[in-house]
Amino acid sequence: MMSEQPLENVKVLITRGSEGAREMSSLVESYGGVPVVVPLLRFQSYMDSHESTILSSLHNFEWIIFTSKNGVKYFLEALERIQLDVDSFTSKFAAVGSKTKQYCEQHRIPVSFVPDHFTANDFAAQFISKVKPSGEILIPKGNLARDIISAELSMSGVQCTEWIVYETVLPKDSMKELKRIVEENLVDVLTFTSSSTVHHFMEIIHHYSLQEKIKDTPIGCIGPITKSTIEEYGLHVKICPNIYTVNEMVKDIITYMSLYKHAQLDE
Repeated sequence: MMSEQPLENVKVLITRGSEGAREMSSLVESYGGVPVVVPLLRFQSYMDSHESTILSSLHNFEWIIFTSKNGVKYFLEALERIQLDVDSFTSKFAAVGSKTKQYCEQHRIPVSFVPDHFTANDFAAQFISKVKPSGEILIPKGNLARDIISAELSMSGVQCTEWIVYETVLPKDSMKELKRIVEENLVDVLTFTSSSTVHHFMEIIHHYSLQEKIKDTPIGCIGPITKSTIEEYGLHVKICPNIYTVNEMVKDIITYMSLYKHAQLDE
């Protein structure tokens, strides 16, 4: 029978931004684990050089596609700057993922389309086949977000405009904290929820030459894109759930650690 505390004393590195880190920390603690939080992402508003042009033509877009909660958040901030209410829009809204959809609806943005699978490639294919867009599309995004959706839609003859509404930066005070944690072997599992967290993590690892310190530490992540990014650095992902949520990743960490402990007992 599984212990009531299946992650007892397991130290899990959480690299998400502060809001997401709180949610994941609570989940890890609920299973008896020890969250070790080192935020490797900080988001801030970004003033795109094309912003004034986009804002002046917002009502011309047939669809507005959100790929993340941050895209929604900073889109709304941009509207506030010109005192424009989202209720006045005639555009339809699409969201990549259930969490983004929920965040939209919490802020009075009705979502008309969500794909069955939450990856950019799946979104583009389903959006084209099911929605059959005929007008121009706006995609508010972060500075590090990939352009898969706009590229796929453009190849199908759909006119897309990408609008950078926020940027992702590495919190400087996290660099020395992560160095200390890795040097002193203070975590049992590394976790990543985006390619950005991976890039920032490896920037610090390379800066302090800590590659040997992490080579045997199990890594958990969410989604095939994040997994691919990790592997590009020569690391191996041990934990990657089929459902791309933090809950499922933590469940897979529990399974992995249980198998690991049993393997140690059998040696």
